[in-house]
Amino acid sequence: MTRLKSLYVKDFRSIDGEINISLDAPIVLIHGPNGAGKTSLLSAIELALTGSVPSLSRAEPDYLTYLPHRDRPFGEVRLVVSADDGTLRSSDLRVTTGGVSGNPLLTDSEASFFSERSYLAQSTLGRLLEIYQHADKKTDSPLTRFVKELLGLDRMEALIGGLHTAGNIARLKGPVPAYGEIRDKLALDEAEVQDLTRLLNEATMAIKAQENELRQRVSPVDPALLDLHPAELVLRLTAISEEADLTALVRARRELEVSRAGWISANPLGSQSGERSAIEAINQAAREKFEKWNFEHGRTVEASLGRAAGFFAEISASRESRFVERARVLSERIATDLKRVESVLAAHDLALQRRDDLSGQLSAARTRLKRLDQEIGTASAANEAFARNLSDLTSHIEGDICPVCDRDFAEVSDTPLSAHVAAKVAAMVEQAGRLQSLLQSRVSTQAEVARLDRGLQAAASGLVSETELSALKTRAVDLIEVDRQLVEMKPELEEGDRLRDDASRSAQALAAFQNADQSAIVLRNSIENLARRMGIAFDTAATTEQLLQELATTIDGRESALADRQVARRGAIAAAQALAAALENRDHLVEKLRVLVEESSRRKAQKAEADKIIDLGKDLVRQMREARGRVVRRVFNDELNAVWRDLFVRLAPEEPFIPAFAIPETANADVEAELETHHRRGGKGGNPRAMLSAGNLNTAALTLFLGLHLSVSPKLPWLVIDDPVQSMDEVHIAQFAALLRTLSKQMNRQVIVAVHERSLFDYLALELSPAFKGDRLNVVELGRSAIGQTTCRWDARLYVADRAVAA
Repeated sequence: MTRLKSLYVKDFRSIDGEINISLDAPIVLIHGPNGAGKTSLLSAIELALTGSVPSLSRAEPDYLTYLPHRDRPFGEVRLVVSADDGTLRSSDLRVTTGGVSGNPLLTDSEASFFSERSYLAQSTLGRLLEIYQHADKKTDSPLTRFVKELLGLDRMEALIGGLHTAGNIARLKGPVPAYGEIRDKLALDEAEVQDLTRLLNEATMAIKAQENELRQRVSPVDPALLDLHPAELVLRLTAISEEADLTALVRARRELEVSRAGWISANPLGSQSGERSAIEAINQAAREKFEKWNFEHGRTVEASLGRAAGFFAEISASRESRFVERARVLSERIATDLKRVESVLAAHDLALQRRDDLSGQLSAARTRLKRLDQEIGTASAANEAFARNLSDLTSHIEGDICPVCDRDFAEVSDTPLSAHVAAKVAAMVEQAGRLQSLLQSRVSTQAEVARLDRGLQAAASGLVSETELSALKTRAVDLIEVDRQLVEMKPELEEGDRLRDDASRSAQALAAFQNADQSAIVLRNSIENLARRMGIAFDTAATTEQLLQELATTIDGRESALADRQVARRGAIAAAQALAAALENRDHLVEKLRVLVEESSRRKAQKAEADKIIDLGKDLVRQMREARGRVVRRVFNDELNAVWRDLFVRLAPEEPFIPAFAIPETANADVEAELETHHRRGGKGGNPRAMLSAGNLNTAALTLFLGLHLSVSPKLPWLVIDDPVQSMDEVHIAQFAALLRTLSKQMNRQVIVAVHERSLFDYLALELSPAFKGDRLNVVELGRSAIGQTTCRWDARLYVADRAVAA
């Protein structure tokens, strides 16, 4: 990029409204009273180039909130810059209270160079020396960074800084955590070896104790298994199972309990013949009562239930079902069907009423349509005759003489004949309007007739035929009558169900007594068979109760023996598993100890190799510090201070103390750029802020800024300075004007300077006027209108040859 071309600013900081100025000149001089917007204009340039305003961030970290003009939603900044090949680039940025949107023109490194080396804000000038030296560490201050860049020490400092950690183990842990980890791990390895050795000894002792316990548990199960490996022992013990024998005993016990329960329930019944006679009498009485009810009410009940079921072909209730349940099912079905019939009849009545209503409306609409047709015919005929007559007469009217009767129309009316004819024409127009209204009414009425006709057809489709209607009404009456009969018959139905249940229960009880004797014989045989299957010897003369007791005792004993054996076997399995786990744990500890010893040996070798590299790094740092010392001693006095001294002496030729960079005391120390003063006659002074006057302190700061800009190859050929002549006298200002001209003409810098004093502006405009063809000076004047809006006027001053001498 070679030159700033133009700047557009709207509602930015103190600028109220829009300004658009040209920056296309080697020097741009900006003037305006305090508060007119000079600093805001230069801040807009910084924002467009860097995307931020670092000169404001030093005073207000939250400065983004105040970038839009007061009470404005946003501000705009657009800067156009020309590249080396003549192409134009622009940045369009919008600022709101929430931040900045848009892309700046400079990269990060270029933006840093502009903020530190190319732009000197008004608020920064008085604090420049402090700002350049301020940092948490002197080696990180902007001035120190510049010195390192000027001397080419960046790579050397980077190497020294990168190897700085090699001089101390604590520092080395940050960049090379693996070294610290290995050192710490070696100590941990020794402790872990001791722990593993202790655990291994404890595991060996535990294995011996578990082997003894396993022998004690396996001996009751099977002593032949003592010599097996624990894992094989677990498999052999797991393969043995008592479940089959226990399951067989469970089945035998269940069969025994069933036989005992059957014997208790069957045996007493066989010996009580008196109770058998009582049950037979109860059964006879119950059957007689049910037969009597069936004779008196059975036919009527079945007839009513059959009639109700005949209405519904899908219902098929068995005659064996309870009477009340059959009546309930039929009543529910009757209620559902009756509701359906009533809804069909109601829909028929509603459709019939709608048909009658639509029929009356259709008759009235057709009568209205017929009347409209008659009116339209009359109006159309009268209108055509009248229009034809008027057409014939209007072409023959001359004055007030009627072309039909040759009479003077003035004799009968004061109205001229032409006016009279015009009135007739108006009547004809009115008649035409009425005809149009009648036609519209006829169209709407005809549409209404069509709609009513369709509605009438729809209503007719919802009617039920007379045959179907009669059948529905008959079905409704029959359903109501049958349902009433079922309700009235409910007591007889409940009585019939009760008598049938009594007869059924007494019959079941009698059947049980009749089967009791046969069941006892079957149960005795079943019990004897169970005893034979279990291998129990018994006396056939023993009672059934004795045989049942002997079976129960045998089953209990065998179950107890199997349960004890199962507990012993499971204990042996648990002991074998514990011993197998202990052996596996011992093998794991042995392997872990072996791996740890190998890794510890490898780490010791790595640490020894790293110690050699650290020693090499320390030696390299020492050599680098010595080389850096030689460079610093050679460059500081001869090169770095020369530029600053020359600029300061040009602007302040009478000042006895000259500001300069301090020379480091030792070559091996870190490069820390500090400021001091030298007397013209020799000797050193203190910091410039303590030795120089306010005017010369500003001069020192300004020349330091220019010196830093000129001491390195420029990344950006621009200098933007905001009111740099604070506290300068006339001699300083004159020298400053000459310096600006030198920077522009000889150093090829584009200079943008803002001042607020009118006399100074006029002086600089005269001193910096173009002195040769092609030269140019842009002057910009800012102000405020009567309503407070920002005003801007810029002018380009070109070279004009001085012809006074020639004249």
